[in-house]
Amino acid sequence: MKQLDLELQKRLLIVESENETQARIYGYGKYGALGIKFICKGPDLTEDIAKGLVNGMYPEHYVLSIGISQLYQSGIATYIGDPLKAFVEQLKSKGYYWGENPVKHPENMAIIPASLGWWLKQAKKHDEAESRTFNLEKTRIFEIL
Repeated sequence: MKQLDLELQKRLLIVESENETQARIYGYGKYGALGIKFICKGPDLTEDIAKGLVNGMYPEHYVLSIGISQLYQSGIATYIGDPLKAFVEQLKSKGYYWGENPVKHPENMAIIPASLGWWLKQAKKHDEAESRTFNLEKTRIFEIL
């Protein structure tokens, strides 16, 4: 089970689990029965929902002068027209991925001794990224009250 607490416009608890009951039990255990409110499942996260989760739109000249990555690293999830992208970028700034593992698994090939070390290193990178990638179908987003 994966879980991540995020401080955006709202405090969020993102949980990947086999079912919603398991996710709620985890949230209740951490924050109490009245401490969380269900927002949506991963695949149901839309631009409109994300708009209510990330900070409002900043003027483009401000964002460009500060630098988008610097804003994300400082915990400010902002967007220029795409709040869903801002949400996903905030996850990335915490070392997590949304929906798809960006690190591809190395091709299964006839491994010769000289390339075995490289292949194992790539496979390990893939597995580490996979452990930090939220499967949308199994992910629930809650607001921490």
